[in-house]
Amino acid sequence: MKNILSAVIIVIKNNLQYNDVKDTINRVKQIRPELSDYDIIAGINIARRIMFREDYMTEEIKREIDMWERSD
Repeated sequence: MKNILSAVIIVIKNNLQYNDVKDTINRVKQIRPELSDYDIIAGINIARRIMFREDYMTEEIKREIDMWERSD
């Protein structure tokens, strides 16, 4: 969990949460090479949730999210 939190901090501090995932993994590994791809990807996902602004959540996006959640 400590490694995931480190990844979250790096991703948010460097504003990488919406960059290409492979690019973000490479940039985070330049800073903390010991972090695994899994930890970095988990950190990206958490950073995206933390940084998501509710005012971006339009009705159209809510419907699409509901559709994706029901498809699981």
